[in-house]
Amino acid sequence: MSKKKHISLRLCLVLLFAAIVLSSCGGSYMPPERALNDFSGRIEQGNLSDLTLTIYYKYITTIHFLSVEDLLDGLYDHKIVVSGSELEEHIELLRQITADNLIPAAHESQIYAIMYYTFEANGRTILGVVPQADLYDSTMFINGVEFLWIDALFDVVRPFLPEDRFVNWGPGLQRDAD
Repeated sequence: MSKKKHISLRLCLVLLFAAIVLSSCGGSYMPPERALNDFSGRIEQGNLSDLTLTIYYKYITTIHFLSVEDLLDGLYDHKIVVSGSELEEHIELLRQITADNLIPAAHESQIYAIMYYTFEANGRTILGVVPQADLYDSTMFINGVEFLWIDALFDVVRPFLPEDRFVNWGPGLQRDAD
């Protein structure tokens, strides 16, 4: 009987370990440094056919802070989907997006998601970005972690945005008037 208990205990531990490992794999972003390295490697290989850029944004700002989930749940005004073939025209900008550009923000801000965009491959989000631009402190949340503004990471989406919106976004610049 002792041997059966020992085997049962081992089996329970193995199943518990497997459940923990499997649950930690789904639904969360990979760390920004690893994600950017994965992204850069994909770009250097010229592997853009399965890459998609999806941009969600609101024209009109609201009084309350919007989360990424709010935009994904339909509180966006516009959604733009850009295929890998369209992104190929901007390969030089894409090549500038590397983990070397990551500088952690000095303080933690609350996410105010006027815009959220993702780079996805094979249905999996590689990068999820929330740009936060204002007159004093422009940062970006990349896979949920706040960093100082990275020009290349916003410049690559700029060509796909309406010309009259988000023109002046970036460090030290105001968002366009509503």
